Amino acid sequence: MAPDTDLYSMKLAGVLALTALLPACATILEGSSQDVAIETAPPGASCSVDRKGEHLGTVAPTPGTLKLDKSRHDLAVTCSKPGYVTATLVQPSKFVGTTFLNLIVGGGVGFIVDASSGANNAYPKQVRMDLAPAMPGPVVPMVPAYGAPAS
Repeated sequence: MAPDTDLYSMKLAGVLALTALLPACATILEGSSQDVAIETAPPGASCSVDRKGEHLGTVAPTPGTLKLDKSRHDLAVTCSKPGYVTATLVQPSKFVGTTFLNLIVGGGVGFIVDASSGANNAYPKQVRMDLAPAMPGPVVPMVPAYGAPAS
C-alpha cells in the first residue's frame, strides 16, 4: 500500500504546484513586456519614448519597433523630423482583462504578481503620428532702398 500512497502524494504535489502557478494568469498569458510599433507620416522621423521622465528608447528612422516593459504608467512619444513640427503623443496604458482570471482561479496572489510585473497592463500595439510641415517664417516684402529705383 505504501507505493500507492507515494504515487498519490506525488500527484497531489504536482497538482498543487501547477495550481500555485495559475494565479498569475496575465503574467503567464500576456507577458510583462510587449512590442510597440511606431510609425510617422512622413516616414523617416526620430521618435523618443519616455515614461515618467525615464527614456525607454528611440526609433530612428521610423517606422520601427521597441520592446517595452509593461507598466500602469502612460508613454510619451515625441517625434521630430527636419522641416516638420516636433510633436508629442501620450499613449495610455490600459488594464487587461486577463487579470480577472486571477480572482476566479487564485485570488489576490495572482493579482499582486500581475500588478508587480506590469502584466495586467498593455500599450497600443501601434503608435502612428502625423507630423505637420513647419510653417516658413513671415514673408517680408522687399522695399527698395531710399533713392533706389523700384523694379
